[in-house]
Formats: sequence, structure tokens, C-alpha cells
Amino acid sequence: MPADRIKRLSAADLGPGPWGLDASPTWVGPVKVMAVSRARQRWPELPVDEQIVRAVHILTERGALTHEEHRASAVEVPACAFGARQIVVIAEPDRLHATRELIGAAAGFDGCVVVFTVQPPDIELLASWGADEIVHLEGDNVEEDVAHAFAVWAAEHQPWAVLTESTAWGREVAARAAARQGAGLTGDAVGLELDGDRLVAWKPAFGGQLVAAVSATSPIQMATVRAGMLDTLTPRAANPVRTTTITMAPRGRVTIRARTRDDDIEVLADASAVIAVGMGVLPDEYPKLEPLRDALHAELGATRKVTDQGWLPRARQIGITGRTIAPRLVVSIGASGKFNHTVGLRAAGTVLAINPDRDALIFDAADVGIVADWHDVLPRLVAALPTT
Repeated sequence: MPADRIKRLSAADLGPGPWGLDASPTWVGPVKVMAVSRARQRWPELPVDEQIVRAVHILTERGALTHEEHRASAVEVPACAFGARQIVVIAEPDRLHATRELIGAAAGFDGCVVVFTVQPPDIELLASWGADEIVHLEGDNVEEDVAHAFAVWAAEHQPWAVLTESTAWGREVAARAAARQGAGLTGDAVGLELDGDRLVAWKPAFGGQLVAAVSATSPIQMATVRAGMLDTLTPRAANPVRTTTITMAPRGRVTIRARTRDDDIEVLADASAVIAVGMGVLPDEYPKLEPLRDALHAELGATRKVTDQGWLPRARQIGITGRTIAPRLVVSIGASGKFNHTVGLRAAGTVLAINPDRDALIFDAADVGIVADWHDVLPRLVAALPTT
């Protein structure tokens, strides 16, 4: 940056404020421990075959080996009541799972849900998920243009709350819109609650060991939410919904020439079973995992060290700097079990760990453990799994 383009401001130049806590439109409420009780059952003194028999028995009893789709709540999407609060969901293109989660959560807060979408909307689908109104933002998918168009609409309609995905796209759109509206924004939430007339967003803290309740003091409350953290509700009958189109005026400061993804973060959010690999599984050995993947209908996840090596895409990373996942079953193979990784497994229904080190940390984060080399375990485990 050329020096003549840099302007220096002193504290006096900034004016009297308010600054700091007095200026913040959010505040932190109660904090609770992200405690997860795992069964931690393992039998290192037994032969491998006997360990596998016991492990499969426990997995079967826990319902971890069923092949139903990713969890769906039996609760049906509620209808919008006349005069109810207005809740906006800003839908990122091609993020259907996360969009469905957010719409269902918004509908559950006794509100009428307005869905903003950049791509042409599937009206019947969005309505069945809980949309009561759809606003199509027509134009190029440029984050600052999306944020500007929404902010102009919000200034007139003053929605009660705004939700979007905790992705690079969602964070940029939300941050720009919040700054323009002076709205309190909680980023990277893993849960949402209602406290009177305030939206409470639960946000991980201290490396994921705690979650803090964050609320906004502003009229418009905003949050970005991690995919896979909220229930998907049973669709309701798709009633006719009002649909409007807003043409986005391009600001022209940013041009998106191409968008590419090395993978999709919704793969793990949608998965009902995940095989989480660590450095103990080399990339040329991944094909050996295929029989287990097929048997469990599972997707591959990984530790950060694995994605740092480029062995799997970043979208497959599980942990503090990756994804928090909530499938019915996680099978951890070749991972040591450092907290930075296992914190991402806390929402999983059942965790099975395979490691030859009986003292490996991963067993403390697992319900069931098999103490043996995974090369020996996998073919026997696949053979022992019940067929469906």
C-alpha cells in the first residue's frame, strides 16, 4: 500500500464514542460446560475378535448401526401466526441442508419466516420447510451486493432476527449487513434459544470447552450458525407464499469471476455416519476403508494434521478450526485424540475408536474402543456388522 494512501487517526479524531463495552450491541450471558459423557468401554486384554464382537453388540444396542437418513425431528414445521415476529433467513446458494435447518429453527421461534435467496427459489420446497415469504435477490452473487440489498430492505421492515450460515459467504454478508444496521451479530453459533423477546445464540468459547449465551441489545438480532447443529423438522404442507423480487444494484467494487470448492461442507453435516481418520491412516490406504464406508453408509472426516498435509480437503476437517459434526456414529481410526479434534465429535451420538495404543487420548472421547491395529480390525469388523 503506498504510504500516501494511509490516513492516520488518533483517539481524539475518533470522537467521544461510545466505545468498548458501552458501544457493543451484544452481551454475554451464562456460560456452561460442553460436557459430554462417553461410556469409554474397551477390553485391551481380550483378543481382537472378542473386542469386535463386544463392540458391535454395544453399537447395535445404542442404535448406532441403523441406516436411517440424518436425524430429522418428529416435530412438524409450525405455521406462521398472524402478527408474529418476522425472522429472516439469508440462504447461501447450494447450501440446502443448512438452509433447511435455519428455516426450521426460525419457524420454531413463533415467527413468520422470510427467506432471502440469490438463486431462483424452489418455492414449494422452501414453503414446506417453513418459509412464509420469499424474497429473490436478482443479480450476481457478490457478497457486498447481497448485504447491501438486504440491509436496504431491513431498514424498512425491521425484522426481529436474521440468521444465515456460518460460512465464508454467510459471515461476510452478515457482517456487512450488521454494520450497516448497527445490529448485534453473534458468529459461529452452535445452538439457538428464545429468552423472552431476545434471541440467545450459544457460541463456543475457550477452545470449545464451554459455550456462552450471547444476546443482542439491538432491535435487529443477527447470528451465523454452523451447519449440522440444528434439527431439521418434518416438512409441512406447502401453502402458497408471497414471493417478491429485488434487483440488486451492483456496487462494482468487487467482481466474482469464478467460484470453486474443493469439497462441500454439507457432506459431513448431512452424514449419518462418519469415519474420522488421523495420521495413522496414510492417504494411499484410504481405499482400504471403502468396505467399512459402504457398510456404514459413511463419509470421510479427518483431523487437522491430515488436512494440513492435503490428504483430505479442509471441508472434511473436524475440530476447533474445522467442523463440529453430529452424526449417529463416528468411527475414529488412527487418531491420537487431541482435544482440538475431539471437541468436534461432542455432538455425535456414538463414537467408536480404533487405536493400538491402549492409553491413547481418543478412548476418553469414545463410547466404545477397540485396542488393536486398524489394518487387523477393519476386515473383521466389516464381517461382524449386521447386514441389512
